[in-house]
Amino acid sequence: MEGNMERKTFRIQFEWDIVNMRSDVREIAKKIGFDEVDQARIVQSVSELAGNILQHAQKGSITIDLIQKENRKGIRLIGQDSGPGIENVDELMKQVHAAAKADQENKGLQRVATLMDTIDIKSENGTWIEVIKWLKKSEIVN
Repeated sequence: MEGNMERKTFRIQFEWDIVNMRSDVREIAKKIGFDEVDQARIVQSVSELAGNILQHAQKGSITIDLIQKENRKGIRLIGQDSGPGIENVDELMKQVHAAAKADQENKGLQRVATLMDTIDIKSENGTWIEVIKWLKKSEIVN
């Protein structure tokens, strides 16, 4: 699957789109080599991203693909919509990272930042959010 994995995009317009996408995302994460705990983290993150799309923009998409960089392998999720966007992305990113570091119950993007390894947000003509989860070195099999 590694070399053959193509980018897969899921359209998000209804709640059942999230339900259908979750099992596909879990299978992709499993094929890449993630353990069950990280599979659950990835599925929870994609659910949060898709829920944000429905809540704030009514429709959008989630794209998932394998990412390889400097002997590391991981999974990348990109959520995109053409909704109203986020007014102050810098302030939101500060809040996301502060909440992710604090020992508290997180929701939404704070939860995603806690579950995944990186998060990047851009807001111009809608919102674009990229999150990445890297395989742990012990999970990487050549």
